[in-house]
Amino acid sequence: MLKKIIIVVAVIIAGLVTGYYSQPIYNLVWPGGSTKTLGFANDKKVPGTENGGVTQKAPQYISEGDAISAVKDLPLMNKLSELEGTKLVFAADQQPTDDYPVWTVEVKQRHTDKVPATMYFQVDALSGKVLELQKDDMKISGIGLLMTKKEVKKIQGRAPKSRSVFDRTLRQNVRIDSYAGLEILFDSRGKVIRVTVTNADYLGPRGIKVGDSKKDIIRLFGKAHTAPTNLLIYSPVDDDGMNFTVKLDDSGQAVEISMETVTR
Repeated sequence: MLKKIIIVVAVIIAGLVTGYYSQPIYNLVWPGGSTKTLGFANDKKVPGTENGGVTQKAPQYISEGDAISAVKDLPLMNKLSELEGTKLVFAADQQPTDDYPVWTVEVKQRHTDKVPATMYFQVDALSGKVLELQKDDMKISGIGLLMTKKEVKKIQGRAPKSRSVFDRTLRQNVRIDSYAGLEILFDSRGKVIRVTVTNADYLGPRGIKVGDSKKDIIRLFGKAHTAPTNLLIYSPVDDDGMNFTVKLDDSGQAVEISMETVTR
């Protein structure tokens, strides 16, 4: 009996030193007390408390229903729903994650006399905004595709360097105006058909710039439709004859932003 008492006392003393108790010993020492979290108090980290103990709140994403409602409210959906014999079916295709905080909503167009068509829309899971790229977004520091040389000169000034070359792909003479970190390509009609920047001083669609992270770009535009791993390629929903491309380095930062007409 004496031996058991000695063992219990030893366990209690060890618990006082280490902060650890088994539940039976805890109940014996503090009968009727509230339940104690077992373990080594000095070593256990409280989830969500970093940076000096400040609680890091998990992001509050909008619900699946809110994401679908945001897509339903698009003017395009209203136009499609008014077409005779057309039925729209909405469903969440992909849920948001911390790395990609975007809902992907699938919209199926079912017709009585046509093959069903499917569209995908991306919704920012934090703001609830549909990430639609519009034709009006397609500008780099005010320079838009199909602008004339005169319009560009008014915005950017006279180009320090300019040269004319024959483009074998386009099969026409083109003009290339070069500024510091900016290159503008004009077709034979004198219209802008490509703009490329490698300098953070120039702002691309929706304010993106060289040096922005892949995650920040995805937050603004959603995931790219299809591209190699180091490229993000987007097209405006109201003009599939244009696109803009973001080239990323190995760390996932933008090193080049370009936009061009894809049907000339």
